[in-house]
Amino acid sequence: MADFNSLFSGLGYSNGNSGSGDFLGISYTDYASIQNGSYRKLMSAYYANEKAAETEEKEGKNTKLNLDAVSTAAGDLKNAAAVLLDNGKDGLFVTKKDSAGHDYVDYDEEKVYKAAKEFINSYNDTLDAAAETDTISVLRDAKNMVSYTNANKRALAEIGITVGSDNKLSIDEDKFKNASKARVESVLHSRGGYASQISAKASNIASHAEIASAKAEKDGSTAKKSTSGIKSSSTSTSKDSTRTLAAIEEAAEDAQKTLAILRKTGSKNIFNMIEKTDADGKTVKEYDKDAIYDAVKNFIKDYNALMDKTEDSKTSDIARARRTMSNFVAANETALGKMGIRIDDDNKLSIDADKFKASDMAKVKSMFQGSGSLGAELEAQISKIDTYAGLQASKSNTYGGSGNYTYNYNAGDLYNSTI
Repeated sequence: MADFNSLFSGLGYSNGNSGSGDFLGISYTDYASIQNGSYRKLMSAYYANEKAAETEEKEGKNTKLNLDAVSTAAGDLKNAAAVLLDNGKDGLFVTKKDSAGHDYVDYDEEKVYKAAKEFINSYNDTLDAAAETDTISVLRDAKNMVSYTNANKRALAEIGITVGSDNKLSIDEDKFKNASKARVESVLHSRGGYASQISAKASNIASHAEIASAKAEKDGSTAKKSTSGIKSSSTSTSKDSTRTLAAIEEAAEDAQKTLAILRKTGSKNIFNMIEKTDADGKTVKEYDKDAIYDAVKNFIKDYNALMDKTEDSKTSDIARARRTMSNFVAANETALGKMGIRIDDDNKLSIDADKFKASDMAKVKSMFQGSGSLGAELEAQISKIDTYAGLQASKSNTYGGSGNYTYNYNAGDLYNSTI
């Protein structure tokens, strides 16, 4: 049996962390920890295809039936999450006031339990469906969903939801119904909480499955490597250079991190009120405007950098996500302007500190937090750009003059191929 480390070394893009090879975003350390059940099938399919591949794309090898099943399962997962996230009059979670006038969360335990169970079943079905495909983008999205779930294992366990050795979820009815309602609400209903994030990841899975399904229906073929007219030592299979893709991925990851600070909920929510002493010496609660301004300013810097890096991308998916992101911002131009955030002629953003700090922080909060907010839309598009860049990076591996497949991007050699 091949040595595990050598098997995966050089088969992905480097994430910059010492000692961790990365297979299209899947480190072999992660692989070792999630090698059971459906996710083992996901990774087996992922590696088997990469090892056998001498093609530009793998989506065309999947049957439309399997890909449609993935799309349906992911759609069901989004719908199940939507029931838990609903803030309307028919929503499951309601805010009430106690005798002292304090807010508290309440809900019908049986109804929320049934909704949570449906969510869990849909989550498991999505993993099963994804395991039956060999589409790289779908497998990558499924990996991201599993990794996010594992990162939230403790919070899930506190409300009776367990992550099994096969990475599937299960729910203990008694523990769930006896859990703190505030904790249940935080995990399954809050803005930016677990269910909200899984909904976004399910959306990515469904989107990639639909794209692959359309391709399979259209031609059912894969792109073959060129074997004629080779005049250089290597020929790239990607539309963007490895240098461009690396820069795009880095910019997207930076933007995701600074946006996450604005979308974080719970005790670390940057929009939580803090106590201050006013001019009269009284203690008052108010928003930390300086901290919020710094967070928004940092995100704007990273957003502008991402706009720069993606401006000349030749990858249609990246260009489309960039346009969508820009359109969402443009649609909120008036509201942003009232906060001191201006859209410049080059579609980049700038911020006026004084005007921003004088604006209504509650409206700033609603701009960045919530499932339908600008922040949520930007989060989804930035995630897509990151994913598409990673997928294209796999295609930036090149065919050498001898016909052998090389891994210039994965090895960190971003400049030695003719692109």
